[in-house]
Formats: sequence, structure tokens, C-alpha cells
Amino acid sequence: MNTTNRPRPRAILRIHFHPAERTDELYRQLLTVVDGISSRVEPLPADWSAYVDLTGALTYWGRDVEGLVAVLRLRLLALHGVQCSAGAGPTRSIAAMAADTTPPGAATVVRDDPYEIAALLRTKPTAALPGIGPKTSRALARYGVTTVGDIADTQLPTLQRILGTGAARQAHDLAHGIDARPVVPGAAPKTMSTGHRFDRDELDPEQHHRTILRLVQELGARLRTSDEVAQALTLTRRPDPDRSQPRPPRGDRPHPRPGHHRL
Repeated sequence: MNTTNRPRPRAILRIHFHPAERTDELYRQLLTVVDGISSRVEPLPADWSAYVDLTGALTYWGRDVEGLVAVLRLRLLALHGVQCSAGAGPTRSIAAMAADTTPPGAATVVRDDPYEIAALLRTKPTAALPGIGPKTSRALARYGVTTVGDIADTQLPTLQRILGTGAARQAHDLAHGIDARPVVPGAAPKTMSTGHRFDRDELDPEQHHRTILRLVQELGARLRTSDEVAQALTLTRRPDPDRSQPRPPRGDRPHPRPGHHRL
């Protein structure tokens, strides 16, 4: 069989960083280390991870996937003292699933081999596949489809009746290890999240009442007279469009004609 025209298998890495303290600057520094191994890096700052396409870097560094991932992990630890967990495989979804089951300080590599891919995928719950959320997982469970292996063994027309044409095709391909989605370097994340810890209960009605009372007292201390209040309101009042033209001085105004009285 002629395999000279067969495309080279991809090597996709999903890496999770586990620092003691998270800062934006540290995340950028970690991405710089990753970029030193491969320039095809897709940041995922929401969960402090990234996708990396190692396909071309393997030839450049003259290493296999295990060796290159080991070099990357060693650099992150030596330069910044940050442990990571990594999963690598021929597709994005396989790399992500391998990384999710890997503890910090370790790496899992799934080769482009049908038996290794099936060993990783078949026992996973259906919700482990991208695009299958809790609602879809429950819909599949009603038909006895509870694992990725069940999806792979179900005929595509049957899945289409349950999930619809597009979703069924995607789930069926992913269950067989088919995932052509590329790593997009430098792509902006679709979602981001952040957190802030308050030093008190911000939803407490009494706290809101005390805050409003304090603001009113501060305002009253600053504006003690009605004249000051009127002056403050005047500074923010918009000009009257009907009085856009300046009025003439009182001495230049025409006097009423005799016999006419101003009302």
C-alpha cells in the first residue's frame, strides 16, 4: 500500500498551568515559554490553559511528542516554578480529554493509533465530548446511550433522530476520534471570567441603607445652604435653546410707545 502521500499525523497539546498565584503578567510569561517551543499557540486564559500545535515543532526540535512535552514542562518549572498538566493527541478533543485526566506535574500522550484512541474515548461519559451538554446527555441517556463508546456504536441515522443532523454528525465523528478543528494562534477567547472577593455581604439590605445614609450625610455636609445647592444645579443645567442669542443690555432696549402699557 502506498503511504507516501498520507498526511502527517497532527500532534495537538492541551496544557493546564497550576501556579501558586495567578496574575495576568505570569500568564503572559508562561505563554512566552510555550511560544519558544511552538509558535502555534491558542491561549485559553479563562481556565489558565492553552492549545499548542506541535506538529511542525517535532521536526524542528528533532524529538517525539513525549520528549518535546517533557522539555516544555521542564522549562516552565525551571523558569517560573509552575507545574502543569498536559495531554497530547492527534486532535483537539483527544488532547483535551487526556489533559483532563492528568494530574499536575504529569503528561498523557495518546498516539495516532486506533486502539489507543478507543481506549481513551470509549469509557468516557457522553458529556466529555465537545458540544454535548447536560441536556443533550440526558436526552441520549433516555435511549441508553451513556458513554462515548455507545455513541460510536450507534448508527448515524439513529443519532440524527435524537440530536438532529448537525449535532449527530459532530458527535459521531468525535466519538470515532475525528476532529479537524485547528489550533488558532493568538485567537481571542470566546468567553472570559473573573472574580472579586468582597469584604462584606453586598446583597444585605441593611448594608445598602447604611451606605445611602452615609452618602446623604456627606452630601449635606458639603452643600450646607440652599444657595450652594442652587449653584450646584446651575453648573449642570443645559442651556436653554430659546435663549441661545444674547439679550441686549437693559439700557439699549426700546421704550414702549406712548399710550401702550407693558403688561
